[in-house]
Amino acid sequence: MTVYDLDSATLATTYDTLSDSQFKRGSELIERLHIDQSDVVLDVGAGTGRLGLWVLKNKLGATGSKLIGIDPLEERIKLAERKNTFPNGKFLVGSAEDLSFLEDRTVDVAYLSAVFHWVPNREKALSEILRVLKPGGKIGITTGAKELANETVIRKTLDRVLAGPKYRDRVNPNDYVSSKQGTTATELIKLLSDAGFELDEVAVRRNSTYHESGTLLVDFLESSTFGNFLVHVPEELRPSARAEYIQALDAIGQGKGISSVGFGISAVARRSFDLGLPACNQRQGCGQGEELVSLAGLRTRDSPGAWRLQATGRNPAGILGLISEA
Repeated sequence: MTVYDLDSATLATTYDTLSDSQFKRGSELIERLHIDQSDVVLDVGAGTGRLGLWVLKNKLGATGSKLIGIDPLEERIKLAERKNTFPNGKFLVGSAEDLSFLEDRTVDVAYLSAVFHWVPNREKALSEILRVLKPGGKIGITTGAKELANETVIRKTLDRVLAGPKYRDRVNPNDYVSSKQGTTATELIKLLSDAGFELDEVAVRRNSTYHESGTLLVDFLESSTFGNFLVHVPEELRPSARAEYIQALDAIGQGKGISSVGFGISAVARRSFDLGLPACNQRQGCGQGEELVSLAGLRTRDSPGAWRLQATGRNPAGILGLISEA
């Protein structure tokens, strides 16, 4: 079970320094959301504010509309506020499930970058985001692909360490935080559809990461999970598990750093102008390069380096499959 009170100022600062890979994927998501200077933006799970401040600098500007960032981790919000120099940016302690500080239909764009898997009540969070979005307002999400969570060097190396005689009778590898917290592509599509969103695009993307040493990789894993990385290991065994894991990672890197490939989900959806009409019927055309699937307004779009998902039945949940790698 994820523990939300393990965070610290040190973990927050470490994450702010080492989160290049998540920042890169977050900025790519922002580009697909096409944020305009006049848009009111909600950053859900803003963390240390790294991505939100980038949006303020590069999309809104100091004279543009406002960005509100929320996160339940107080130390990360404190750091975001210390870094913030924009009068139209504000970072608050808050949760995705309770946006009561916002009126209905007041937000143009909401995004959850590398955070959706941490939200305890995803249905409630999506309901709240739908409520505060204006008609036509967009939501963007990046999150881990649960169905592929075990297919990484990072995870396979950890499982090999924890299969050792010291740990194997006391640790269940399937209790690892990423295994418990993730969502599959099909689950995400169903959640968005059930909440009332019109899906613009969804992709399972291959993500590459690099860390100079095993220690820095573990520092990132600990800080990005706000202290939950080895929470499934008995407390008295965590120091030795951590040390052995770092040693195993450095053996793989052979002094050249550790490269790993993982898989994440990226999705963009919107609040429809009229929930009874498919999104493409509400404006002239659907744009070049878009393949339309007239099922509950679901659309797919080819995206370089991504897997395409296509509906093959009436209900878009549970009938989506990976087709090809573009």
